[in-house]
Amino acid sequence: MKVRYRVVPKQNSKPAFYVNCDDKQVTIQAADSAFKTLVSLQERLAAWYKEKNISFDTIPTNATTSCCFAWKVDDDDEEFAPYYYAGGCGVGEFIEDVEAHRQKLEEENMPERGKSFAGNNDDEIDYADEFVPFMDAVELDYFNPDPTSYESVTTRNPSVSSSSSSTSSANNGHQHKGGKKYPQRAPKDAPTDEGMILGPRIEGTTSSIMGTVETPSVIFEGVFVGLDKRDTRTGKSIVNGSIVDDTNSMKFIKFTNSPEEGDALLKQLKKLQKVRVQGSVNFDDRFDKDYILSIRSIEAIEEDNTNERTEDRPDSRVELHLHTKMSDKDALVSIKDLFKTVKKWGHPAVAITDHGVVQAFPEAQALGKELGVKVIYGVEGYLVDDADLEKELSLDVVKRKDEAPRYHIILLAQNMVGLRNLYKMISISHLEYYKRRPRLPRSIIEEHREGILIGSACEAGELMQAIVKGASKEELLTIASFYDYLEIQPHTNNTFLIRKGIVPDEQALIDMNKTVIELGEALNKRVCATCDVHYLTPEEKIYREIMLTACGFPDADEQPDLHLRTTDEMLASFPYLSEEKAYEVVVANTRAINDSIEDIKPVPDGTYSPKIEGADEAFTEMCYVNAKKIYGDPLPRVVQERLDYELDCIISNGYGVLYYIAHKLVKKSLDDGYLVGSRGSVGSSFAATMSEITEVNPLPPHYICPECKWSEFYENGEYAGGFDLPRRDCPNCGHPLQTNGHDIPFAIFLGFEGDKVPDIDLNFSGDYQAKAHKYTEELFGRDNVFKAGTIGTIADKTAFGYVKKYAELRNIQARSGFLEHLAKGFTNVKNTTGQHPGGIMVCPRDMDVHHFTPIQHPANKKESGVLTTHFDYHSIEGRMTKLDILGHDDPTIIRMLEDLTGIDAKTIPFDDPRTLSLFSSTEGIGLTPEQLQGDQVASLAVPECGTKFVRGMLEDSRPQTFSDLVRISGFSHGTNVWLDNAQELIKNGTCKLNEAISTRDDVMNFLIHRGMNKKNSFFVMENVRKGKGIEKRNKQGQATTEFEKEMRENNIPEWFIESCKKISYLFPRAHAVAYVMMAFRIAWFKVYHPLAFYAAYFSIRAKAFDLRIMTGDLNTQLKEFNRIKALDRGASPKEKDLMSALEVSMEMYQRGYRFINVDIQHSGARRFSIKDGALLPPFLAIDSLGETVADAIVEEREAKPFTSLKDLQRRCKVSATIIETMKELKCCGDLPEDEQMSLFG
Repeated sequence: MKVRYRVVPKQNSKPAFYVNCDDKQVTIQAADSAFKTLVSLQERLAAWYKEKNISFDTIPTNATTSCCFAWKVDDDDEEFAPYYYAGGCGVGEFIEDVEAHRQKLEEENMPERGKSFAGNNDDEIDYADEFVPFMDAVELDYFNPDPTSYESVTTRNPSVSSSSSSTSSANNGHQHKGGKKYPQRAPKDAPTDEGMILGPRIEGTTSSIMGTVETPSVIFEGVFVGLDKRDTRTGKSIVNGSIVDDTNSMKFIKFTNSPEEGDALLKQLKKLQKVRVQGSVNFDDRFDKDYILSIRSIEAIEEDNTNERTEDRPDSRVELHLHTKMSDKDALVSIKDLFKTVKKWGHPAVAITDHGVVQAFPEAQALGKELGVKVIYGVEGYLVDDADLEKELSLDVVKRKDEAPRYHIILLAQNMVGLRNLYKMISISHLEYYKRRPRLPRSIIEEHREGILIGSACEAGELMQAIVKGASKEELLTIASFYDYLEIQPHTNNTFLIRKGIVPDEQALIDMNKTVIELGEALNKRVCATCDVHYLTPEEKIYREIMLTACGFPDADEQPDLHLRTTDEMLASFPYLSEEKAYEVVVANTRAINDSIEDIKPVPDGTYSPKIEGADEAFTEMCYVNAKKIYGDPLPRVVQERLDYELDCIISNGYGVLYYIAHKLVKKSLDDGYLVGSRGSVGSSFAATMSEITEVNPLPPHYICPECKWSEFYENGEYAGGFDLPRRDCPNCGHPLQTNGHDIPFAIFLGFEGDKVPDIDLNFSGDYQAKAHKYTEELFGRDNVFKAGTIGTIADKTAFGYVKKYAELRNIQARSGFLEHLAKGFTNVKNTTGQHPGGIMVCPRDMDVHHFTPIQHPANKKESGVLTTHFDYHSIEGRMTKLDILGHDDPTIIRMLEDLTGIDAKTIPFDDPRTLSLFSSTEGIGLTPEQLQGDQVASLAVPECGTKFVRGMLEDSRPQTFSDLVRISGFSHGTNVWLDNAQELIKNGTCKLNEAISTRDDVMNFLIHRGMNKKNSFFVMENVRKGKGIEKRNKQGQATTEFEKEMRENNIPEWFIESCKKISYLFPRAHAVAYVMMAFRIAWFKVYHPLAFYAAYFSIRAKAFDLRIMTGDLNTQLKEFNRIKALDRGASPKEKDLMSALEVSMEMYQRGYRFINVDIQHSGARRFSIKDGALLPPFLAIDSLGETVADAIVEEREAKPFTSLKDLQRRCKVSATIIETMKELKCCGDLPEDEQMSLFG
């Protein structure tokens, strides 16, 4: 950024010269050549900065152009003393008499805003400030009142900044060495009025962003989007984003004095809704090539509700036809906004009738209860006649025109019986009759009609379609008699029928509605007026236009008004009806329908766990038996008390069966030869350890003798973990002692009262996961086990693409911020459905799954053979039991290593010195950092510790113990835990690695060990781990100071308190321990069985492999590595994956091992093997050769040797291209082209 400063000599009335600053240099432009002889500014400035121990090239150059600087020669000693004026003057303005201006400031004690002291009345100062020595400024548009320290900074806005000022409150003026004391004021950016977030109060006329060009001062109103922050190399920070109004957007920047101040400002700006901002606009011709707003003031303002639609009548209507964001890419109604509107308008209820699905029900239930709104639960289904369906099925049609006609139909649940029937129909429509839409045969509806109110729906309904087609009165009466109530909508909803030539004019649309009313009167059925709501307000219509355009509808811009209408608006929509009839269809009948519908709970309260006879007893007995097997009988006090307490909590809350199920699943895997890793906080439960669900032992660190059962526990934080205890022999019998215990409170898992629903997540081998899922069907029955369903919504990038396409098609010129703002209108709009990768939902045997949810196929793909819950699993988790049976690489790698070496991984010691050395040096593998591309640790390819980021953490922290590694795992998985937090604390020597906060348990344990109340320690931990700071909040949502006060009373160090405040998410220690246990075992194999280690890595973890390069020598690999590295961000994902694999390959070569070529006679299908002291790649390593062909080659080879390349190609369905590749790579040995060549060769 280029900045020009005006230099004013003491006795001149005009500027003598300018100082031009850019990012690299400071130059002088003289306005008066005579002044050049007075002083050499460049030399004197350099001398001044040298004297103050500040290098000359650190002169701040990132100031805004609204700052004015003045340098003057001091009368006393002629020292060249820089002063500056931080006012609102722009470049080109000047102050005639600097000294007079300073005196005025002293006399007036800072003038009111807008008061001018400039000799030129045209250049009025809009925000006055005083002069202070330039040396005390840390940014050109801001000063530090403390003359003793260049580094200390007064907070610009105490409500924004997280850093505190080092300035003493007693320092209420700035003392210059000449003896004069200049008045001091709050920082320029401090808010000066209520509602102000930053800077002085904003006054003036608001401008539209569209059409705004360069200007020294402008005011915009709008919203922020794309908020971000970047830190500068000079220790400052820039908060940036876009401000958006109704016309366009403009990027903005705001400089802050530190990264912390930037973080605090960014956090506050993200909370704002509508804002008013003031600043200057300049053209950025270097980067953005567009206008940029430099913000000076920010004010939070309320939305203008002047034109907000309201309703105030005692007899409001009820909307019976409404679509939420769960209507796949067709509607945009937010349930929360809907309910707030309905509540405010006084409507007695509102129906939800999404297209073919009921996925909005759980959220509607929760928000309806919270906001006091009655919800009518329904669906707009797709009716097909059975005869039409049979015809379609007999033809086995493919073309859409030959499908059975579909009609819209409204189904409303009147009571719980109706709700269950509705759920069953949703399941049937998705599982048995899905074809582009979830269809319902009329016979199915008739069969499940009890408790259901059936409405005739919109113009796409069977009745309206018949009217449009000119059906006779008798036919219409027959059709209408199927329905419980008939439906009409504002005739403007159907104007597209005129546009398409289906009906002649508007009167025809009106006559359609009148016909429905006549049918209702003839059959004594209620006729109800509905809106067919697809968005909440008229202003939201644009979003549906954009979405329909993205879906390919050519008439997206001509859609009708489908917003929610007030009662008066709805009455006005039927001017052709009498006042009495309009009231009847709009108000009376819709209220009557509502009155016939009970309050319903779509998702039941309570937890419904599967039942296994005797599970509690079996689980309890198992825990005590295993505990006594390890710790002896009687149990040590620590063990007895912990186990008694946990079992009491688990059994009394009905969770014993969940533990027992987890035990059965883990035992099955272990029996089949696969270790299981635990996830989450289950390792916090000692009962889980004793039931062999997890290997993690949460007791305090301890010794235990496997022979005589002597034990010793360390309960006061003497050691961070049991694996850190020094090796020693039993003082009782002399046998080597075992160590264990990771000091993890049970409260981490089941809460302080021990009553939280346990979430037992388990990592099974990816090879074994399907078998584990199958085993759940054996345990609970196939009809009671379902995959956990998920709902995918429109991604941000996809939404942006929708908006961009819309703008391009209509030649709308808008900046990206404006498009991004529009894209936010598609947040949480449903796009598809799916399944959790390992989540299994279990229904009790004595209950029907439709007590909880309908079921379907993921993404409605019947060929998947998978059944999922129709509801997103989050909404029914805690009601149905969810088992997390996840696939993970670590157990698969462990199994492969055991198979290759014959070593039981469970026997590996967790304090092995050589293995530990991998995480702090390269000595463990006998290499130097120079041989490892400069890496100072040897953890490459070790899970949890192999990425560049974590290797950097290891180099910074140099862990020495197992518990140190647990901390590293916590740092790497947390958010705002390491960077700008623990990393700095450790580097600065403020705390040691074993003291810094890394996991949520560290917070609770540290506070308890320092004497803080246990319950309060737990609550502090809960707040910190969720990124909510330290304090609990009162009913008004305001943070108290209770916990922080107690922390200080217990001498909790300030660095710990501040560290807590920065954290956004903390990993559970139990999860970290489980991960590190697996990682340590794999690292042990890296040290002692390197070829097995590399074979497992390249078989399971490596995402890329290039036979030509990686079977070459080290130089060949290094050349390719450097080529990709030089591409930096330009490297493709495949190249980045290959670069990671090359790092490991080069390390392996440095250790004296290598790859040999694929061998048609000996290579495996998918995994690397060891042959003649080298690694033999599998067939899958050949580029473009897929798993099916690789498997076929091995199967056919084992059945019968290949006789030729043609034989290989024919039997294994290998393409000619792959055969050529194999020949080039010399993978086929001496196989001839065909058998004839073999006979005569």
